[in-house]
Formats: sequence, C-alpha cells, structure tokens
Amino acid sequence: MRTAAPGRAVLFDWDGTLADSAETSFRCYVRLFGSFGIAFDRVRFEATYSPNWYKTYAAVGLPQERWGEADALWIDLYRDETPALVPGAREALERLRDAGRARGLVTSGSRERVAQDLVVLGVDGLFGAIVCSEDARLKKPHPEALLLALDRMGTEPGRAAYVGDSPEDVEMARAAGVFSVGVPGGFPNRRALRASAPDLLASDLAEAVQALLRR
Repeated sequence: MRTAAPGRAVLFDWDGTLADSAETSFRCYVRLFGSFGIAFDRVRFEATYSPNWYKTYAAVGLPQERWGEADALWIDLYRDETPALVPGAREALERLRDAGRARGLVTSGSRERVAQDLVVLGVDGLFGAIVCSEDARLKKPHPEALLLALDRMGTEPGRAAYVGDSPEDVEMARAAGVFSVGVPGGFPNRRALRASAPDLLASDLAEAVQALLRR
C-alpha cells in the first residue's frame, strides 16, 4: 500500500460514488427481473450485486440469450427514475477544479444514460475525459477503461488517483498503477470494499478530496 497520493488528476467512478443510484438500481432490477418471472429482493441484491451487471444477470439465472433484451429494458426503466448526486459530490468536484486538478470519469454505465444524467445534474462540464462502457472492450476490474481515460487526459498513472465505491474499482486502479481511493456508497459492497484494501479508505467524498489535496 502506498502512503502518499500522487496527484494532478483525480478520476471517479459514477454509480454509487458520485451518482446516488443504489436505490434506483435496486428498483430497476426488481421490475426488470420481475418481467422475466424472476423474483428479486434485497437479499438477492446483496448476494448478486456487481458493477458488471452481466454477473448479476448470470447469478439470478437470466438466460444469456436474453441479456440484450434485458439491457434495453433496464434503460427504459431507468428513464422513469430521477437521478441524484451523492451528498457532497458537486462540492468535491468543484473543489478539485478550483485547486487546478484535472478530473475524469470512468464508469461501467452506458454513455446514453450517464451523459443524460450528467446534463440533468449539471456536472457535465466538470470532467476532462469521460469513459463509458462502450469505450472499452473489457470491464472492471480490467484497467483498460482507466488507462484510456488517462491517455485522453495526458496523465501518467503515477500522477493520478481513482475514487470508487467497489472492490472492482480498487482492483482496476491497482492494475493500472493508479492510487486507489475507496469511498463506501449505497450499494451492498461496503465490506468487500474494505477488504480490497484501497490505498486510502475515506468515509465520504469530502474526506477523500481533502486527503488528496493535502498530499
């Protein structure tokens, strides 16, 4: 574990880290799997949650030949929801901007959904690079997406930090040679996040940004 964060660039995960989307995702999953005749409750949500939703599909027994159909339906269901930011997210991003730190977004979410959320929430202009699921062939924890964002930002891995709420975020950062910051969110993976041993485990975004600016 590194003891000091490098730091001209800070990149973020979206769902659960900046976007307060845990309950939204749960509601969408209940409706989605219900349409396929699959019961889904909070116990199953905790047992099957992954930022790679195909792992969730497989875990609940959704046939692979219907995954494309499920993806399209999930997007439709999400449109019925109202997006929201995690408390302190806007302030964290603005503080980094005001301190001259480059900011990036690396998410497993689809570009259509994430781009719309960014505009609705008024934070679309706060990122120098945005990498979504369509931009990388391999999903987290593979470092492809994070390395692509760093390349677009002209930043070396050793001068960047990545902030996320899942062990996959920590593993991706570690594989890319980036300082990893864990911030527990609303998804049922807090214990797994702690067990992944990020370089920095913060209680919230304000604490994470404060630590990164101080080092």
